[in-house]
Amino acid sequence: MLLLTSNAYNIFWLGRYLARIHFLCQYLPLEDDQHAQQLISALYLPAYDAASLTALLLDPEQPASFNQQFQMAYDNVQALRGVLSAQSYAELNAMFKYAKGSASSICQVISDVEAVLESESHDVFLFFSLGKYIEDLDQALRMQQDPTDVINQLEIIAKALQSYACTSFLEAWQAFRQQPELSTFHGLNTQLQQSLGVAV
Repeated sequence: MLLLTSNAYNIFWLGRYLARIHFLCQYLPLEDDQHAQQLISALYLPAYDAASLTALLLDPEQPASFNQQFQMAYDNVQALRGVLSAQSYAELNAMFKYAKGSASSICQVISDVEAVLESESHDVFLFFSLGKYIEDLDQALRMQQDPTDVINQLEIIAKALQSYACTSFLEAWQAFRQQPELSTFHGLNTQLQQSLGVAV
């Protein structure tokens, strides 16, 4: 399957949005102020304790809310209507329709949404996984968690990308491996965005 540049980009960002939602779902319900403040600091969110962070995440008007992130993921699914199989597209639409507007429902279906996408063609799976693990790496570094497992997964993906026109990203990836920290991640992320601007 030959992906257009825009399709690869949409698949990548679909992976990132879903991984971001999955990450936040792990922390609901937010009750501990100290833990909430760690999230607020790491994600640069305009909140100050568990209650205000919960309110922000549940407010559909806030860009960082579950609803907004889920809507952006849905928009990417719609952009991929001609790429995804008819069955996957129908299943995803049903899941998004079911969960829309409810953070708890979104958290219930997020793993099922990911499973549908992971069952798609090799190219879809590859760029979806790339987005998913790049987001996981971003979160691990921001939260000062051990990124080893995520880095190992991305190393597998990087090897699979060698047959695509992603040279600058692969070079940046090897540089990041030498110094895996948040400052070098920003350079890696920039190179990745540029690489996805090349036809694949």
